[in-house]
Amino acid sequence: MVEAVNQAAESAGVVGTLGLNGKLFVAQLVNFSVVLFVMWKWVYKPLVRMLDERAKKIEQGLRDAEASASAKQAAQNEKDAVVLDARKQAKVILEQAMADAEKQRVEAVGRAKQEVERVVLLGKENIRAEREKLVADVKAELADLVVLAAERVLREKIDAKKDEKLIKESVKEAVMRL
Repeated sequence: MVEAVNQAAESAGVVGTLGLNGKLFVAQLVNFSVVLFVMWKWVYKPLVRMLDERAKKIEQGLRDAEASASAKQAAQNEKDAVVLDARKQAKVILEQAMADAEKQRVEAVGRAKQEVERVVLLGKENIRAEREKLVADVKAELADLVVLAAERVLREKIDAKKDEKLIKESVKEAVMRL
């Protein structure tokens, strides 16, 4: 029996030794080729196309992300430059304002000094005029008193003691009026 199997195996060749049926193998090979063709045409190609498109989208997304990052960095640099420029301008404006304020303060102090000098001069002039008026009034008043005293002395021709007393009273009266 072993011999019969060996003979049958020899007559079938290598295919027979492996236990393969030639017709069945060819049918399976055709079926596999049909399935492979269908898979290649309607599954593999669309799947590869979809994967390529997705890879392109991912690459585009990465390029966009890099561009966005560099744009963000450029915007940050520009913002920093604008802020630095604004700070410099603010410093210049502040320094100018301080200089203007100092100039105005000096001018105001100068005007105030001039005004004080003018007021002092006017006050001195007023005091001088008042003093002159007062002296003139005193002189006029004293003249009136002297005339009044002389009239009394002349009206009452009295002795020297009474004259002295009358003069003292007239002078006291003149001082009281002042």
